Amino acid sequence: MTPALRELKRHQIRTLFNLAIKWLDAGDRDTAFECLIKIQGMMAAFHDLDSNLYAYAKLAETAFITYAQTRAVSPFMHTACTEARVQ
Repeated sequence: MTPALRELKRHQIRTLFNLAIKWLDAGDRDTAFECLIKIQGMMAAFHDLDSNLYAYAKLAETAFITYAQTRAVSPFMHTACTEARVQ
């Protein structure tokens, strides 16, 4: 793989990651996770082809999942926060 193509693929992964975060912040979880699925597809494609791109895609996947988990509010936490505001 040429350095120019490798850089293009890194840019595509980064763009998908940024879009996933943008959609998640906007409340469109379906579109955000579609971006994640595309990143995972690229990760699978690079697995035996390019270890650096695989690692970059894996990093994007992990970062997105971590971010999504920190934004998720469980029903328990929602109830606890609502009750705390009432008191």
